[in-house]
Amino acid sequence: MKILGTISHVSNKGNIIARSKSTPALGLPVFTENKKRIGRVHDVFGPTKEPYITIKPNRAINLEKFENQIGEVLLVSAKPVKKWGRKKRKKR
Repeated sequence: MKILGTISHVSNKGNIIARSKSTPALGLPVFTENKKRIGRVHDVFGPTKEPYITIKPNRAINLEKFENQIGEVLLVSAKPVKKWGRKKRKKR
């Protein structure tokens, strides 16, 4: 896992906004320092040197908890999470 950045604030729509030193890929899972998954990377915006990252939280996450943890370091997984769904058939 790599360091994503630090929590900046919680938006009005319920997303977590973080400040980062690099640009992560969209859809990567985001974790706290305790290795607890909190959501996934939803959007990247702002300046290219230090962009803001929008994290769409999981449904089970209490956002009031993150309002008290501003400045906490977040981690991002190196690989995307395998998505569930139908497998493609092999052509014969």
